[in-house]
Amino acid sequence: MPRLVSGLIIGLVIILYLLYNLFFSVNFPFQDDFLIIQFIQAASEGGFSFDVVLHQMFLTFNDHKATTIRLIALIEYALTGHQNFRFYIVLVSLNVIYIFSFLYIQFRKTKLPLYYFIPAPFLFFTPLFHEVSGWALNGMQHTFLTAFTVTAILLASRRTTVTFWLAMAFCFLATFTHGNGVLSFPAVVFYFLCFKDFKKATLATISMIVCLAIYLIGYERGQAGHLPTDLLSMFSSLFGFIGSSMSLWAGKEFWSALWGIFIVGAMLVITLKAAAIYFDKPSTLKPGTIELLSLFAFIFITSAVIALFRSWTGTTIASRFQLYAALSTVICYIILLDYTSFFRKKQVLITVSVLSVFYWVYAHYVFTATVASKKTTYLADVYNWKNNHDMFSVEKSITRNADFYLTPGYEKGFFRLPEPVISEAELNDMFEKGTGEKTADNMYVEDWKVTRMLTDGPELLTHYFVASNDKPSRKSLLSDRFLVLKNVQTGAVHLMNANAKVEARKQILTTGNYYKPGFNTFLRKDDLAPGVYQLAILDVEVSGEKQFYMLDKSLVAKGGGFTLQ
Repeated sequence: MPRLVSGLIIGLVIILYLLYNLFFSVNFPFQDDFLIIQFIQAASEGGFSFDVVLHQMFLTFNDHKATTIRLIALIEYALTGHQNFRFYIVLVSLNVIYIFSFLYIQFRKTKLPLYYFIPAPFLFFTPLFHEVSGWALNGMQHTFLTAFTVTAILLASRRTTVTFWLAMAFCFLATFTHGNGVLSFPAVVFYFLCFKDFKKATLATISMIVCLAIYLIGYERGQAGHLPTDLLSMFSSLFGFIGSSMSLWAGKEFWSALWGIFIVGAMLVITLKAAAIYFDKPSTLKPGTIELLSLFAFIFITSAVIALFRSWTGTTIASRFQLYAALSTVICYIILLDYTSFFRKKQVLITVSVLSVFYWVYAHYVFTATVASKKTTYLADVYNWKNNHDMFSVEKSITRNADFYLTPGYEKGFFRLPEPVISEAELNDMFEKGTGEKTADNMYVEDWKVTRMLTDGPELLTHYFVASNDKPSRKSLLSDRFLVLKNVQTGAVHLMNANAKVEARKQILTTGNYYKPGFNTFLRKDDLAPGVYQLAILDVEVSGEKQFYMLDKSLVAKGGGFTLQ
């Protein structure tokens, strides 16, 4: 019975993870996702000839050769005639579950009851790495890379000649999935070195050199990588990257670095136990340890490379890398279970389980507003692209530079979008009728001065927020709130995300309301053409029911700034 209940709990967490990501995903490309459209467009212009497709598949973008991702896009195009970015996010979720199964396989080797594994899914299946689980291209790159790496480790652990070369094949796939993919080879080399299997370790090293040589053919250096300006930023990035599961709390750089140091220390102790074989001492390692250490070796080397080339902008704690932080935390937990009697005590297990559930709930509290805002932004841009050939999810410079393949891709139909949440005719009708409650209480425009680090120095930016802290009344948890802007001069209607700010924790606990009343909309200075925009708020429920609120003030876009009148 305890095993059945434990399995149901673990399965429920995984199912909720799938449903969460499916609900908040939208079939709309974001930023680097445009490259998938560019690939199909370029291949179509060449008539999908073998040489054109091969050339396009191996092109470098920002240090990455996402060949396997382009291959998946090509297969989907061949089967359906278009790309579905929501389908890609489903693939990402399935990859994440597969990666988690690698951890479960190693846990089973401890021979501990299944209930000891209950904290693992609560620590792993969170929105911490939402830029992986909710971003098509980024998610596919990181999850396929990691899935190929764990598969290579599993194959290497079979210790046969056939499985060795299959492991090398998966490392090759990892290399042509993401820029860090070549680091899957050292993970396999580490595995064989732990058994003093120098022959296979040498063959794996030679395979890595050959694969890297192929990778460097036609390679173009990216713009994001530079050497660090100080060692403190580099080391805080290194340990913070590994320990950034703790980035939920205030002082995230400190707590992430501290937790990263603890994890690295624990792994170092176990690595020294593995090194006893080099001193003719009997091995005291338990089954599954070398596999976990090999995956952690990949994470550590990846962390070191990212810290070396990304910490010039400051401490590197970013959602797109935090899949590895979640993996590090669960690996550390399994190791502590296996090698310390303290963590096998029932009281300790109960405490850790309760804390892991709290961590899971708190992670959803922290990140759901961000995830939901992205969903609403993409839903708005489905409308904006179909009606205005425009979008607000990315900077205008990105859409201008990408228009030479976005527009043809859309016209040819392989960049296909779902139906908008509302039609332009319906919105115009709502404006004419003045449907809903008119309110502009406590509306304001706020400007934020921010600094963005670029290779040639800091760039000063001004961002704007159009917001109200009072009305309309609060939206429901799962609905989408849009700011509707109608250009008085041209009649063009735009939608933008207007999800309100999150309530204080005390209010959430006492009232059960996640969002505050009002709305909050982010604007860049060049998002809107100069003019006067009539404003309204649109709420769309999960059922499709709509509520429209007219606002008594208009937004004036002029000279790269915004005011209310």
